[in-house]
Amino acid sequence: MKIEKISDTDYKLYIYFNNDEEINRSERIKKIIKKLQKKLKLKGFYKVLACSKDYGLFLHLIKIEDSFYRNNLDLRIVAEDDLDIYFKTKDYFIIESLNTIKYYDNFYYGLVDSSFDKVLEKVEFGDFVFGYDITDILENAVIM
Repeated sequence: MKIEKISDTDYKLYIYFNNDEEINRSERIKKIIKKLQKKLKLKGFYKVLACSKDYGLFLHLIKIEDSFYRNNLDLRIVAEDDLDIYFKTKDYFIIESLNTIKYYDNFYYGLVDSSFDKVLEKVEFGDFVFGYDITDILENAVIM
């Protein structure tokens, strides 16, 4: 599992698991977030952008409101399995095996695809970028 703190209230999570079964994905996501609730100090109403791929589950937790929630947590899970997910790193050689690589703002971005397994043990050397953060990259990046 990899946790990236975006702000005081927003997080991105990558959970590696074998995605053989689609049995109640919403329940699986709720369990994961509930386990992390105290560690991440989550309370309030969160929108959870969820993207499930063969190589893991990607979650973007976005806090919507907390004024009516004391220590409670409420989740609105939005499944977006067709999102492109990029792996961001400063070191080109970590992602050189990926099929699509872009360069933007002193970082290399590799499109996470079926060849990502070769990079999997190197996830500590970068971050995953997906969802709302990817627009600038796609519009302004240079294709390598």
